[in-house]
Amino acid sequence: MEQNSFIKKKYCFQYGVVLFILLSVLALNAQPNWPLIKANATFNIPDTNYFSPQILPINVGGWEDGLYITRDGKHLFSTYLPVDALSWVGDLSPCINFHPYYRGPLLGIDTITNPWSCQNYMQSDIIKTERPDTGAAFNQWHYSNLNKPATFEGGVCGVLLNADTFDVFVCTRDTGATSTDIMFMRNVPVNPGFSTAVPILSTTAQEDNPHIERLTNGNLLLFFDRDRYIYYSTSTNNGISWQTPTLVTNVLNDQAPYDVQPHLWHDGLDWWVYFCADNPGGLRCIYRSKQITSGNWNSWGTKEMVVEPIGISGAYGNVIAVGEPTLTEWGDLYFVTVYGNTLQPDTTDVFDCDPWVLKRKHPLINSANNQHSVVKQIELYPNPANTKIIIETSKSNANGTIYISNINGQELIKLQATSCKLQVDISNLPSGIYFVKVVTDKTVEVGKIIKE
Repeated sequence: MEQNSFIKKKYCFQYGVVLFILLSVLALNAQPNWPLIKANATFNIPDTNYFSPQILPINVGGWEDGLYITRDGKHLFSTYLPVDALSWVGDLSPCINFHPYYRGPLLGIDTITNPWSCQNYMQSDIIKTERPDTGAAFNQWHYSNLNKPATFEGGVCGVLLNADTFDVFVCTRDTGATSTDIMFMRNVPVNPGFSTAVPILSTTAQEDNPHIERLTNGNLLLFFDRDRYIYYSTSTNNGISWQTPTLVTNVLNDQAPYDVQPHLWHDGLDWWVYFCADNPGGLRCIYRSKQITSGNWNSWGTKEMVVEPIGISGAYGNVIAVGEPTLTEWGDLYFVTVYGNTLQPDTTDVFDCDPWVLKRKHPLINSANNQHSVVKQIELYPNPANTKIIIETSKSNANGTIYISNINGQELIKLQATSCKLQVDISNLPSGIYFVKVVTDKTVEVGKIIKE
């Protein structure tokens, strides 16, 4: 009888183990297979100048959004939420239990401090990664100096003064009384804090996704979202005061309030604005539009598709959207992809957002260390300059035509090169930033100079 009891207990134990394994397998099958979802995401890239999109190896389980890559390609910022940022939206309780929605790593983000005395909290903070040169991989995401407990930060952009300093820098921050506002600062490190930041263009509306450019010595240009419409404003005194924002009505807001996340980029000839909008099927895509009239920031041509999500091959999930375009100086496009685990019953791990990159096959402007381009960058010195600059090009461009244009694309100097090293008088040019281009029938080389 004792033997029969032992046998019964043995089989019960084995049955329990088998049942546990089966339940575990079922539970695993009910969870999203994020590696397969991400590995099998597919896109339409109409522009043949790009290679296929690549997910950045630094992607994590948290929600990486609001990307910004510095023009030199060495510093990448992101708005970060350590949660599934969409699944909890339907929970209307005063203190939402965020624990089921947390997706690591927390990266040091404060999930406790909040004004409502809740046990846990969700906020967005700005994280950062960097690399020594464009031939190296980015290091792991880490907490930036722009984070504040119990507030929402995001949408950074800056103009580099040198390798270690931003000339001007903007980001957004939840200031409480006036919703999300744009914060502005000057001459700050590449990992700035809020110590010198001041709010600009503040209203009770949501200002977000700012993009700033320096046009000339004291003139700044700012594109941004306001309640999901794209506006622009200018400053003629280095950001001390700003003109009343103008709604962009030509092309960009043809789907308003759904055209958002503007990013300006100059290809050496023209200004382009990259932005996010719906395609005819209702999916969020990245488009671009070229400036028609130089200096007119409400003058944009027909929009062109850049990146369009298709889906997940193998039916592992869905691609919901792409957005947040940001470009390096030579034209590599960084953006985010939002995936949906809509094929599984899980309700707390349904969406994820990660950084991707579209690398340009033939970069228009070489990186500072020549790691990223097959075309040698023009050597320009001294830089900054006062009265004269020396232009050194490759031997193949020794007889090319030299063009010098201002930040608005206006051609100011044109001359014929007579050697691969030429001195050019720029004493009559006003202080500001200028593009130098050397053109032959086979190549185009572009550089940038600052006139003091």
